[in-house]
Amino acid sequence: MKRSTLAIASAFLLGSIVIPDAAAQVYVTSTDDANTSNDTSRGPTTTNDRADFIEIRNFVDAAGTATRKKAGIFKFNISSVDTRLFPLATMSATFSGGRDGNGTFNVYGLNDGELNLDNVADGTVGEHNWSESTLRYNHGLGFDVSVPTTAVGNMGIDLTEATLLGSITLVDGQPLQSNTTDLNLGAFLDADTNGVVTFILADERLNGTTGLPIGTEWRLTAREASAEGSLRLVFNLLPGDTNLNGVVDLTDLDPIRTNYSLTGREYAEGDLNGDGAVTFADFRVWKTGYLEAGGSLAGLNLGFLSVPEPAAAALLLIAAAALPACRRRRV
Repeated sequence: MKRSTLAIASAFLLGSIVIPDAAAQVYVTSTDDANTSNDTSRGPTTTNDRADFIEIRNFVDAAGTATRKKAGIFKFNISSVDTRLFPLATMSATFSGGRDGNGTFNVYGLNDGELNLDNVADGTVGEHNWSESTLRYNHGLGFDVSVPTTAVGNMGIDLTEATLLGSITLVDGQPLQSNTTDLNLGAFLDADTNGVVTFILADERLNGTTGLPIGTEWRLTAREASAEGSLRLVFNLLPGDTNLNGVVDLTDLDPIRTNYSLTGREYAEGDLNGDGAVTFADFRVWKTGYLEAGGSLAGLNLGFLSVPEPAAAALLLIAAAALPACRRRRV
């Protein structure tokens, strides 16, 4: 099943971001998710959009003859994500119903615009338009199709078509969660030109070389009902971070000070709560984040807060307009 979700703890709007007083998350789920196989069980011509589960594994039996080499492929539509959020990107997933989840998994990004004309003559299988219902290893999208199924441990990642972005270590029973250090997604997302990105997750540390006993492995297996949309691109936002640089400091106060009491402003201009105006409520969001970051208001010029807010200003105008009428009645 194909599904795409764009969500935030409060709301996400094109051209503006709305953040509550608490930390918020924007996340995008995959539009397509599948796994490719190049092993002695399911060969490179197999379509792996299976009804029961998605699987990521790398295994060889004690005899060294039976291999299981499966990589997870995930496609995301990021066209509606504000590009200022890209440096804050992380990856998160919960693979329910899985097994043997402990381990470290490498994350690759398919190069932008990769059409893989070397293996699919008409170029219909590309990083932006592949389908989970038809994708196969022998399409060669990010994979070297010359690697045999019996090549122990070799997942066949083609580094001319995919870029290693980092790795995620999973502890069984806990969510799969990266951070911006171990998995630097910002530059990869920023280089995208077509609004779609594809990631490959692969276990490339064979059981015999990981300290695990022969016959065991690092493995992700999730039932399809839970696998659909299980992997997310997550953007963690800090309340008060108007310039979206990942910290809340005095520079984030500048747009609030500049636009205080004005209407029709966006998030970066100080409207942090998305109510259409820059008011004391927006200042309070910034203040909360700033103080939590260790900042201090001591010595700070906050005189701009004395400017009447839009609603108060409107009441003053109404009152001012009523004064002449009152004076006329007294004559």
